[in-house]
Formats: sequence, C-alpha cells, structure tokens
Amino acid sequence: MDPYQSALVWAAMTIVSTYLVAFAYRNTKFILKHKVAQRREEAVNREVMKSLGDDKKMSRKEKDERALWKKNEVADYEATTFAIFYNNAFYLVLAIILSFYILKTTTPTINYILTVGVTSGILALFSTGSQ
Repeated sequence: MDPYQSALVWAAMTIVSTYLVAFAYRNTKFILKHKVAQRREEAVNREVMKSLGDDKKMSRKEKDERALWKKNEVADYEATTFAIFYNNAFYLVLAIILSFYILKTTTPTINYILTVGVTSGILALFSTGSQ
C-alpha cells in the first residue's frame, strides 16, 4: 500500500475506528463502574472513615458524602483502566484473526478496510451488552 495513494483510506478508517472504539470504551466503562463501586464500597468506606474518624467537627452526613465521592472516584478510575485493557485486548485478537486468517487472500487495501471496520464494529457492538 503506497502511503500517498492510501492516505484517504487510512484517514477515513482511522476516524471511523476512533469513533467506534471510543464508543466501546464509554459503554464498557459505564457497565463496569457500577459493578466496581459495589465491590469496593466497603473498603473505601472503611478507609475514608478511618482517615476522618478523629475529626469531630465533621457531621456524619459530610463524612458519608466524602465516602461516596471517594467510592465514585475509585470506581471511575478502575472501570476506565479495565475498559481500556479489555477493549484493546479484544480489538487486537479480532484484528489478528481477521487480518491474518480470514482475510489473508484479499488485497491489502480491502484487508485493511475490512479488518479495521469490522473489528471496530464488533467491539462497539459487544460493548452494548449488559454483562
């Protein structure tokens, strides 16, 4: 593939793939954030209450609000990192299978277009599931 002749194809597929992968990241993160928050709730509450336990000026409601904020912060961070890892690993496996095994007899341009497009599309589709 000559870079000058294929620049338009590369640019178009990069834009499409970027949109679909970002969509998959956002969906996966949204699904995981709630699960992570439930699993980390007790540990985060314990940590926040331990650090704020000596503060007599703070009301119970304010302590609970800080614990909730910290729980959301931890859940957001963990969900983001896992969503990036999961989606990148899934994308890589799909791209290798499509490019080197299923589409190995096609021309390089068609192979690139189908590999990037189908892989991004499948990733976005699977990210819409509720599990």
